[in-house]
Amino acid sequence: MGLLDFFREEEEKFDFRGSNKRLAPRWTVAVPAKIKFAGNSGYSPCEVRDLNLKGFSLFVSKKILKKRLPVRLYFSEKYSFKVEITILWSKPGNGKYLYGVKFSKIIDSDRERLLNMMNEDFPPHVWKGV
Repeated sequence: MGLLDFFREEEEKFDFRGSNKRLAPRWTVAVPAKIKFAGNSGYSPCEVRDLNLKGFSLFVSKKILKKRLPVRLYFSEKYSFKVEITILWSKPGNGKYLYGVKFSKIIDSDRERLLNMMNEDFPPHVWKGV
């Protein structure tokens, strides 16, 4: 096995043209959270799934009408993030909605805190996407 064969095998593990087009894998989690949309006075309950530093899947009962909007995502007293998100896709079902979301704006310190949250609350042995 030559050096080029080693790289060829690595490429075969990741099919970027297939069903998973993400360059950064997501951690498969189901985390209860709250989300506050810009202009709203209160938080709405939600669930965050498939999280990484570029985006996440959001399961919520509220239909999101805008494609890009600022939100506050609340996980706990320690981990709350003021970010701007872009909705990439949506799937309605049973009166709820599943959204594919990417971070349009997130400051570097919040990205670091998000990674810290993942390391503290979801240790590497439970990450299914990595």
